[in-house]
Amino acid sequence: MRPAPAATGGMRTVLAPAPGLEDAAVPGGAGPAAGLGFFLARHAGAGSRLIALVATRNWEAERGRLMARGAHTFGIAPERLLLVRPKTASEALWALEEVLRSGAADLAIGAVGEASLTQTRRLDMAAREAGAGCALIRVGAGPLPLSAARRRWRIEPRPSARDPWDARAPGRPGFRAALERRRDGPPGSWDLEWNDETGRLDLVEGLAGDGLGQTPGLPEAWACAAG
Repeated sequence: MRPAPAATGGMRTVLAPAPGLEDAAVPGGAGPAAGLGFFLARHAGAGSRLIALVATRNWEAERGRLMARGAHTFGIAPERLLLVRPKTASEALWALEEVLRSGAADLAIGAVGEASLTQTRRLDMAAREAGAGCALIRVGAGPLPLSAARRRWRIEPRPSARDPWDARAPGRPGFRAALERRRDGPPGSWDLEWNDETGRLDLVEGLAGDGLGQTPGLPEAWACAAG
């Protein structure tokens, strides 16, 4: 199904960083790396404060941890990264809120499996007061739980196009991004890839207008490495 014109026409507005809480459901396998890469790519070139990733040790052991080289793919300098590794999900939520309230971060990403409606309201308020973005990444195919998130996504990896100069080189990171709910407009869905020349996410080349691609898959390893 193609997205409605109203949804596609505002793609740049939707992808632009905005204060407040967002969340994303991602599949297993390469899904967490795709979710992380999607939010990093949207904040590339925006701001100069820290970008924090809060993930429990168990989450990292199962799914890998962020590599500085992976963040550099999106033009984010390693010195801007703050990696927080709490023991429990409750500690992770506390750390996310404290990072936001400190005013030191442009973006705080939480790899958190569960968060109550009250907890997400606190995160949204802290993010808006700090003029920062906050994103929760949740692994699973089921419906997202109740949340105060202003935008709710489903993110999947999609195959990278072949490098035109070196068939053995990794292609550009690609994402299928479905915006299921937003407070400021209609939903939409896009197939995107990172353009390292322009430093932004673009629609996949070869699609007519703001169209959809076909098969989701696994981009080359660029964001996470086994912990």
